[in-house]
Amino acid sequence: MADKQKILAGRKIVDAYRTVHAKLHSKPWHKGAPEEHTPLLKAMVNALEGLGFTSTEAEFEPKKTEILAKFWADSDLENIKELCFADWKDFRKRATEADRTILEGKWH
Repeated sequence: MADKQKILAGRKIVDAYRTVHAKLHSKPWHKGAPEEHTPLLKAMVNALEGLGFTSTEAEFEPKKTEILAKFWADSDLENIKELCFADWKDFRKRATEADRTILEGKWH
């Protein structure tokens, strides 16, 4: 899968997680809430891993942290590329205030 397609697919996974997570938190807190949250988080991390955002960690928490960090870094770089910059260095060198404002409105 091409990098851009991988990132866009990852964004759909994160958006789906955000939607379900918001629904979970729209209900009043109850004793089983943490247990309901964990499978959602694991499903998102596993789906991102299936796209190729991998981790060398075996334990879930460090694995989740590493996979999400890789996804966010790639997604943020894609935002920069969508603004016609080669990378962060290019953005920092050439970006105008208008570019920075547009970047703030991009997917994150």
